[in-house]
Amino acid sequence: MEGSEVQLLKIGELAALAGVSVKALRVYEKKNVIKPVMVDEETGYRYYSPDQFQQIEALIELQDMGFTLNEIAKILSGKCSKEELDSLFEEKQTALQEIIWKTEAKIRELDVMKASLSQGSEAEKLSQMTDEERAWYLAKLVRVNEENVRQTLSEVLWL
Repeated sequence: MEGSEVQLLKIGELAALAGVSVKALRVYEKKNVIKPVMVDEETGYRYYSPDQFQQIEALIELQDMGFTLNEIAKILSGKCSKEELDSLFEEKQTALQEIIWKTEAKIRELDVMKASLSQGSEAEKLSQMTDEERAWYLAKLVRVNEENVRQTLSEVLWL
């Protein structure tokens, strides 16, 4: 290559630079998310421009936010309208908020279970219980938890 040309990266070089596997880059290509700028017809080697590193970083961030590869391909293509982008982002915000609510509810459940275990006389006997008795006791703690009952009733009402 001449000095004025951009130095292209082999698939393994880009994968190492971006912290992803070669297999992942091939999947991204197959899903039309990130395509090599050149494929050598004789060897089949894939070459990428250094600029594509930024695309991979964006892809990884979007994946971490819960976007699918199809959604990411659409976003990175630049072919989404502002309304489509707003809708996609709104859906992901809603999904992430649900995860937060569910996680917070689980944390509250754990707090209630810990408190019940530290107060109950049966909790002292946990190590002496059979596996079946211990499972029944812990399941009862989860089901009887006031927060869990409220959440279950709420979910039933929305069905």
